[in-house]
Parts: sequence; structure tokens; C-alpha cells
Amino acid sequence: RLALFNSRFLRLCCDADARVRPLAYTIRLWAKQQGLAGNPSGGGSLLTNYALSLLVIFFLQSCDPPVLPSLQQLQELAGPEDQAMVSGWDCSFPRDASLLEPSSNRQSASELLAEFFQRFSSFPFPARLISVRSGTASPLPAQPSPGGLRLGAFNLQDPLELSHNVAANVGARTCARFRSCCLQAASCCRSLRFRRRASKDGRAWGLLKLFQGLGGGGAAPGSFLIPIHWAGGPASASQLDGGGRRSRFRQVCGAVGFVLRELL
Repeated sequence: RLALFNSRFLRLCCDADARVRPLAYTIRLWAKQQGLAGNPSGGGSLLTNYALSLLVIFFLQSCDPPVLPSLQQLQELAGPEDQAMVSGWDCSFPRDASLLEPSSNRQSASELLAEFFQRFSSFPFPARLISVRSGTASPLPAQPSPGGLRLGAFNLQDPLELSHNVAANVGARTCARFRSCCLQAASCCRSLRFRRRASKDGRAWGLLKLFQGLGGGGAAPGSFLIPIHWAGGPASASQLDGGGRRSRFRQVCGAVGFVLRELL
């Protein structure tokens, strides 16, 4: 049941602000094409999509002003019908994003993307514990409790199951590469070719510049493919009834809207 509440929390964050979903999609695609992510089950030393989504949420919680509230702040808004305890963990938070106060942050999605790369290009991952529950990154405890959170090169605490480091599998080399790739991406985001709205010479510009030369295959020069992997695979007729159809529709609209705003 914890996985169910984790999914509900991610959905709440995505519904709370229109910038969350496209920013998470972009970061996940970028990380995959950089060879930093791609583990659906957490095996190996790469970041999972879940870990990257939590990292994006933490970043948006720690912006000034914040784009998203911390889970602790959300728990204060939970009504009696939202109270839930699963395996001893507090999973209480509102289900309806319309109950949340809109963010006063007015940065565009592309500005937030550039700030994300700049922030994590020098972030001390091995020395900090990132908490989406509190929206903070605190120094590591001097003496970790036995049987508690497993610490390592990349410490990202699950917001509900607090004894779980969702990036415990990430080693020092991948962590260093993540910072290095963020540094390169931050430099790219500062370039004129990233900020301009068109390119007359046919070279990559805008978001395309971030992914230039990173994809495989025999794509023609100037072409670019953005794969979209639905969480549940191909949808059945029953999944497209009611809420399932609306959820998929919102995902498609969010992705298309981001492309229209930031690429065209």
C-alpha cells in the first residue's frame, strides 16, 4: 500500500502546479540520454525515474519562493478523510490539489530547468540528506541508527517510508557524473542558442540543444524524438474510463503544451 500512496503523492504534486509534470519529464529524459538513469526497479547504479521525480519535487520545494509545499505542510492540510497510516508510516495528505494555495513563484518552466541544473551542479550529495517530507537538505547524522536509513553517495529519503533511501544504489562515480552533467547543462542553458526562439542555420536550439548528439539511432540531422512511456503501459478500455481517461488526457496536454511554449 505504500506504493499506492507514493503514487498519489506524486500525482498531487503534478496537479498542484502546471510546471511540475513537464519539468519532471524533461529531467528524466535528459538523465536517461546522459546515461544517468534508466533503472525501472532500482538495480545497478543508475537513478530511477522515481528518484528523479522526487529530486525535482525537492528542488521545487526549495525554490524562492517555493513552487510546491513540503509534505509536512501538506499533512497539516489533511482532513479527517485524508488520515492514513501504512506499516507505521504517516501517509496523510490531501487528495485534491485544488485545496492547495497557488504558488507565488512566477518563473517559467525553462527558467526553473536552468536553475535545477545550476543548483545540482555543485550540490554536496554525499554530505546531505535530501528530505521531500521537510523540503530541506540537512547534514548527515554523525551516527546513523542501526537498521535505519542506508546512507551513501546520493541520499534521497522516501517521503513516506523514512527508512528508505531511494538513491542508495547510486555510487560515487554516478553521483559525480550527475553533477558534471548538470554543470554542462547549466552552461548550455545560459547560452544564447538555448534562450533564442528559433535558429536560421538549422542547428539545435532551445531544449533541443540539451539533447544534441545524445540520442542513438539513425535519426536525420535536425530531427529529434521525445519518447513518452506511460506508467501503466498500453491502456485497456477499463483504464480509460472516468478518472483514468482524464489522467492520461492531462499528461498529454501537459507534454504538448510544454513543447508549444518552449520549443515552437
